[in-house]
Amino acid sequence: MSVSRIISSPGFKNDFRTVLKAEYNASLKSIQGFWCVVESSIGLYVGRLEAINPDHGDIVLNSVERVDVSYTSIKVWIRGSQVKQLVVVDKNTKERAKKTALKILASLSREEL
Repeated sequence: MSVSRIISSPGFKNDFRTVLKAEYNASLKSIQGFWCVVESSIGLYVGRLEAINPDHGDIVLNSVERVDVSYTSIKVWIRGSQVKQLVVVDKNTKERAKKTALKILASLSREEL
């Protein structure tokens, strides 16, 4: 998201917030369908991002695997208030997402000690 692009857009003169929200929603839509890692207050999840609610941050994942415990599910809905971090991996594969999740899990374990 480019601030200069937002400022130079025609809608900026009318309402900056509307333009900013439109850019934010477009960036969230662009990551749908990608493998991602979600750190929540409950656990660490790897899954394919199906949907995200831009107003509340609610996330729906498909083909989900919870990394911190042995748990798999077809679909998981995570409340936006529980989401701490959403990481979209650079290579769109489940293996890459799992490696990223294990790195995050290792750093979380060090912080707790």
